[in-house]
Amino acid sequence: MAPCISIFIVNYNTCTLLEQCLRSIFDTKGDLAVEVFVADNNSTDGSPEMVKTRFPEVSLTIYSQNMGYTKAINGMLPLAKGEYSLFLHPDLEILPNTLNRFVEFFECHTHAGILGGNLYYPDGTPNPCEILFPGFRNDLLCLGARLFKKLPGGRKFIGDYNPMEWSHKSTSQVNWVWNACMMVRKDVFEQIGYFDEQFFVWYADWDLCKRSADAGWSTYYLHPAKAIHHERQSFAKEDIGREDVFYKVDGWYSVSAMMRDRYVFLRKHNTGESIYGVKIVNVVENSLRLWLIIVGFLFRKATYKEATFQLKACLQTIHAIFKG
Repeated sequence: MAPCISIFIVNYNTCTLLEQCLRSIFDTKGDLAVEVFVADNNSTDGSPEMVKTRFPEVSLTIYSQNMGYTKAINGMLPLAKGEYSLFLHPDLEILPNTLNRFVEFFECHTHAGILGGNLYYPDGTPNPCEILFPGFRNDLLCLGARLFKKLPGGRKFIGDYNPMEWSHKSTSQVNWVWNACMMVRKDVFEQIGYFDEQFFVWYADWDLCKRSADAGWSTYYLHPAKAIHHERQSFAKEDIGREDVFYKVDGWYSVSAMMRDRYVFLRKHNTGESIYGVKIVNVVENSLRLWLIIVGFLFRKATYKEATFQLKACLQTIHAIFKG
């Protein structure tokens, strides 16, 4: 029987989480026919050996270097036989009935091209997805909201309001969803192509959703499709301050590499807003964050290691903004 769902995971040194993710897939798939592909980006923690030993049914691709997300995914996509492709981060734990909910929604909504899951942190806190694409007006609005919260009584007045987020209490049509748990109809890839390899890791999901929408497909956040997101759980607390804590890309910290991919997205999907305006907002925000880090250290609200780590990440981000 041909598989209904082709599942893709890109792994980099998350052996324990990857095992949990794979086990959750096979434990919850029920009668659905699935095929699972894992691309390993030169892990050194025994991830490939674990997959070979404990999940021999998984198709494993091992790279001799870190290929990034998009190249690793695109290398596997031509092998897919399923009607739907599900993309998971290795730190995702699929909950019962989630795969069925995805398939049922697609079968009832033929105009839907991309679906995103309802993600939670291990403590039950929602892991929200933003609603707006980046841009000068949207970034300025978010900066204003964050600054207002810093004022006396500001947080009490607006609470946890974030103009980039939306209610996750019901299934909704949205601009984009995370590839942490994202299912795509096969027809979408046949029409618009695979992931854009200009993006090393970040914003590739935003780009795919944008191109899908431009081609006439709809994107939905699917509330009943639930998964636990063990985000950043692979980094031990005692590692704070180490340069290799963040996923490094060509010597960049992940936060600055993310900023680099952000400007790739803005240039590709320029809606007429000034990229320089976006950069000004981003520089102002990170400059303020820089001073808050220094003040926090001076008033003993952060240890030396924490402050040093945060300062490096912040300075790398500002550098990436000017370079991007």
